[in-house]
Amino acid sequence: MKAVRLAGAIAVGLTVAACGEEVKPVVQQPPTLTVGIKFDQPGLSVMGPDGRPRGFDADTATYIAGRLGVAPEHIIWREARSDQREQLLNSGAVDFVVASYSITAGRQEQVSFAGPYFVAGQDLLVRQSEKSIERPEDLNGRTVCTAEGSSSADKIRKNFASRAKLVTRDTYVQCVGDLINGTVDAVSTDDVILAGFAAQHPGTLRVTGHRFTRERYGVGVRKGNIDLQARITQAIRMMIDDGSWRRSIAENLGTSGHRTLPPPPVFNAPDKEIAPGDLTQLDPELVQITQSIAATFNAQDWEGFQQLVCPETAQDIDDLVIQYTPQYDRTLGPEVKAAGFTKTITGITQTSPDSATYLAHESFSNIPDKYRHYFKDIDYTGTMVRRDGAWKLCSIAADFVEP
Repeated sequence: MKAVRLAGAIAVGLTVAACGEEVKPVVQQPPTLTVGIKFDQPGLSVMGPDGRPRGFDADTATYIAGRLGVAPEHIIWREARSDQREQLLNSGAVDFVVASYSITAGRQEQVSFAGPYFVAGQDLLVRQSEKSIERPEDLNGRTVCTAEGSSSADKIRKNFASRAKLVTRDTYVQCVGDLINGTVDAVSTDDVILAGFAAQHPGTLRVTGHRFTRERYGVGVRKGNIDLQARITQAIRMMIDDGSWRRSIAENLGTSGHRTLPPPPVFNAPDKEIAPGDLTQLDPELVQITQSIAATFNAQDWEGFQQLVCPETAQDIDDLVIQYTPQYDRTLGPEVKAAGFTKTITGITQTSPDSATYLAHESFSNIPDKYRHYFKDIDYTGTMVRRDGAWKLCSIAADFVEP
């Protein structure tokens, strides 16, 4: 964050001249940031005529910059296409990237991520008149377009339709033009991006509505910049907590028909480090209730599970559990109904006589290979509170485990 480090807030100093010359004020320039962002994604970030992008990603970047002490008018916007993001970060051309940037194990080897700040899922955009394409399996022998540097079409060909034909373009705008002109049969990328294009072409294009991956959007920073990563992560937490996140979602995505998932758990790796705890030093009832949480979860005894949850947060916890349970996801194919899952408690820390935290790991079985991008192992963090002598689960967060 060279710009922020080098320039402080506006300040006026004095230049002392020799021999009685006139003393002139010196005005320091305000701090700036260079932010990488997409210029052509409706709902997320589209460059406006005034040289500023509009959309949810743009709002997120502006909010983060504000928390870092940089005013909107002092942000320098730099286009970050899918195949340019790592180079822009590692060359120092930008300070951070907010550009529908999915967190993956491969990318984490090249850059660091703050967040995540949004969860999307890969889907298909087709012509409104197209009736034979609903799921990626329907793309055998058909042509699908995606942007250069994106892995979307490769996932389709590898896991769903080996005979799909791949076309790449510099931007998704070009892919959408090809779709409208009939030179490709589908465009594939994240559903939130496709919903924006569908909203731009009502009656002409539609999103099929069967997402088949989960994509966690993170803010990319230069590899190893732990300080900036932590500061941006904290800014994202604040954006969610103060209501700015939901307001931006409603303003930018509310009219597109996109089914936005709840705000994701925001993490940094150190946040997940919870000491296993010496079971002999913990409240025995805490250990028993925590184990009961895992047991009722694994048995899908949701009535029993609800008995262990704080009433005021029961709905939020229920929504999160449903979101990550294959049997309840109606967007997927019927073969996931046979999937199984096992939740194991991996650590407990009691921070006071009436508060504690636990870690749990969930693994899946009988998941078709093509949905492995959708259902990865999950690390859960649960917060326990003792009220009236009884321990209850009052909050839970989840994070995918990247292979």
